[in-house]
Amino acid sequence: MTKVFKHILVPYNGCPGSQKAFKKAVELTQLTESKLTILTCMEDRATFGLFKTKTNREEFEKEHKLVTQEHAKLEKYAQNSDVSPLFKIVKSSMPAQDILEFATKHNADLIIMGMRNRTRLEKRHYPSTIEDVSKNFQDGILILN
Repeated sequence: MTKVFKHILVPYNGCPGSQKAFKKAVELTQLTESKLTILTCMEDRATFGLFKTKTNREEFEKEHKLVTQEHAKLEKYAQNSDVSPLFKIVKSSMPAQDILEFATKHNADLIIMGMRNRTRLEKRHYPSTIEDVSKNFQDGILILN
């Protein structure tokens, strides 16, 4: 059997849409025997956009620990399906750009993303990560609603 996809990438932020994308990716990985990577982009915020304080670092470390715990739960789910994903956490100020760079650097040929509900104001004033990724990714993209 020829592999349809060699490397599936799931940007994961813990929202219901990304959880759905993860589960779909596990199913597809089973079928295609692909490599699966879960990428979490953690925002590295600075106070007032200028300075990184000790509090910023402590908050980041606390959030990093929570993400690691979430990844452990996902890994357990995947292993129950005989899938062994790779998990990656990156500091990010622009998640869409970091997702695209990671996909290119690691030869991902399918990105699976799940939508989250956004308010009308958010839709009007803030482009979604999904929109940015889908406009700029040259290979396959699966967007779950």
